[in-house]
Amino acid sequence: MKLKYLEYFLTVAELGNITHAAQQLYLSQPNLTVAMKRLEEELGVTLLERHNKSVTLTDDGQFLYDKLRPLVTNLHSALKEVRDRGHKKGGILKIGIPPMIGSFMIKPVLSHFSSAHPNWELNIVEDGSIGLQNKLVNGDLDLAIIIADTLPKGLNSKPIMNVEYKACVPTTHPLIEKDSISFTELESESLIMMQLDSFHRQYISKQLELHHITPRIAMSSNHVDRNLDVTVQTNSISFLLTPSPIKRDDIKLISMNPPILATVAVVYANKAEQNKTIQALIEYLCNI
Repeated sequence: MKLKYLEYFLTVAELGNITHAAQQLYLSQPNLTVAMKRLEEELGVTLLERHNKSVTLTDDGQFLYDKLRPLVTNLHSALKEVRDRGHKKGGILKIGIPPMIGSFMIKPVLSHFSSAHPNWELNIVEDGSIGLQNKLVNGDLDLAIIIADTLPKGLNSKPIMNVEYKACVPTTHPLIEKDSISFTELESESLIMMQLDSFHRQYISKQLELHHITPRIAMSSNHVDRNLDVTVQTNSISFLLTPSPIKRDDIKLISMNPPILATVAVVYANKAEQNKTIQALIEYLCNI
C-alpha cells in the first residue's frame, strides 16, 4: 500500500470533492479516482459514497479517517523536525581539542566557522585525546580533533593531517647540535612527560618501548608550558607535537630518528542524524 494513497484519501475526505482534491494535489481527476479505487480494493471496504458533485465518507471511511489523520500529522511533524535538525540556523556546536593540537588548530577552525556559520557558537572543550573520546561516546561532544590511533566502537574518524612528535631540547643540552636524535641517545636522559592518562604520554612511551628504551621520567604534567619550563630548568628532554608553535629561544625542536609520526583526525559519533553544520565542518577539516 502506498503512503501517498492514504494522503490522497485524507485530502478527498476533507474537501469532500474529487475535483477540488485533484487540483490541490496537482493530479488529474481520473488518476485520483483510480487511486481511491485501488485503496478501497486493497482494504476490501468502501470508503467513499460518490454523489453527483461530491463525496462523503462511509462508516469505514470515517473510521479510517479518524485513525489516520493524527498518524499522518505526527509523521509530517517528525519529518519536519528531522529536516530542521539538518538545517538549523543557529545553536551551539561542541568540539573537543587537546591543548597541543588546539595550539595550531583552534585559530583556523574558529575563523572558518565564524564566517561560515555566524549564528552558531563554537564551544571548545580542552582535554586529552582519551578523555575526548570518552566524551564523544557519552554524547557530550559533537566532534573532536585528536590523534586517532585506536577508537572505541561507535566512533568514526577522517584524517586531517600528518604530524610529528619532536624532542624539546634546551639550548644548553649536549644534544642541541644534533640534526636528529636516535632513541638510544635517550637511554640516560631525564624526560618530562605528560600524565599517565594522556594519549601523548602513552604514544611516546609506546615508541620508546618499540626501541627497547626504558624512560627515566623526572616529572609529569598536562600543562605544556610548565613542562617546557621544567625541561629548560632541569636540562631534560620533553616532546612537543608539531606544528605546535613555540615562542621561546631556549628550546630547539629536533626530530627523532626514526621520526615519531601520527595522524590528526576529526572524530565523531556514528549517528545517522548528524546535522548539516557538523557535516560541513567535518568536510572543511578534511580539506585544510
